[in-house]
Amino acid sequence: MRAASRRPDRFVRELFARGVDERWRAALVGGAGSVALCVMSEVLPREGRAHGDDLIYEDMARAPFGTHTFPFGFRLGLPLLVHVSPLAHPASFLVLAWLAAGGAAAFAYLLMRELGASPRVAALLALLMSVSPPFLVVALRHGRNPDIATVFLMMAATYFAVARKKVSFAVTLLLGVVVREAVLFIAPLAYALWAVRPLDRAAARDVLACAAPAIIVYAAIRTQVATVGEAQVPGYGGSLLGDPETVVRSVLSSPGQTLRRLFTTYGPLWFLAPLALATMTFARRGLVLVALSLVAMLYASDWGRMILLAAPVFYPASAHVLDRHPSWRPAAFGAFAALVVVYALYMGLSGVQSGIIDAGPPPYPVR
Repeated sequence: MRAASRRPDRFVRELFARGVDERWRAALVGGAGSVALCVMSEVLPREGRAHGDDLIYEDMARAPFGTHTFPFGFRLGLPLLVHVSPLAHPASFLVLAWLAAGGAAAFAYLLMRELGASPRVAALLALLMSVSPPFLVVALRHGRNPDIATVFLMMAATYFAVARKKVSFAVTLLLGVVVREAVLFIAPLAYALWAVRPLDRAAARDVLACAAPAIIVYAAIRTQVATVGEAQVPGYGGSLLGDPETVVRSVLSSPGQTLRRLFTTYGPLWFLAPLALATMTFARRGLVLVALSLVAMLYASDWGRMILLAAPVFYPASAHVLDRHPSWRPAAFGAFAALVVVYALYMGLSGVQSGIIDAGPPPYPVR
């Protein structure tokens, strides 16, 4: 009995021992992340019939190249995969969300390790990310939202940029823009990471060469795919300066809801990540991605989803701080785990019903 009780601890020690292939660890972390999100989304109530934006993605899965609502109609990646999947659309979207959560966790682990984080800290943060509120709410909406896939591709692109794997970086950007255009935000981040001076021609040339295929493909999508309702979508229907002002006013009219959604995106990482700016070069250069996420807030009313685009900076920066302050780890991981549990309970008791099923229709056409 005593020997059996030591086996899990022995497995953990062997898993994090020196010399273990990081790709093997990343695969285990990713698999655990997928399973964890699967279990949580299976025990909690889910959306069922699509509502609002989710209905747009359902329609896109039926006819990916039809005319759909702006700018959702340009995000063809997930609907295309669901369209060709042998599974029913709800099941396909959900399975893809689980797999994307595992991929995001695996690449988050690799990214944090590449930047010097310890294996345990990187693994725990990656696992918590895979069941964090932004990921869980996508699973509870049957995976129809592309947020998890976006984080997966942005984590992968950031890892390849840090590791200077330029071909892999270019391919990831190319795949990413088909899922969501925000994946291109990693191109400016790559320049910030590769440049040795503010104006670095060699770094600019390398970034442009990597990003050019993705830019060309996205330009083709924007010009060839028809959409409707641009004038009705908040952030896009007015002038360059006037409509963002309208978005900001609308969001700030409900400050409590906005702050709650922002906080649940990262929880305790909001307090940890900024502390890395003093001692971590990646965190300082990563402010480029944070700035782009803040700009995105001017054109979308769900600010929690927009700041999630900076996840490739928040998680490594927080890992850096926790490695420098080991005594903070129990409180940080405990607070993050508590956030996950409380959010899951809220969604199970009333959040799915009030926030998803009973939510009013959007101001733009659902098509």
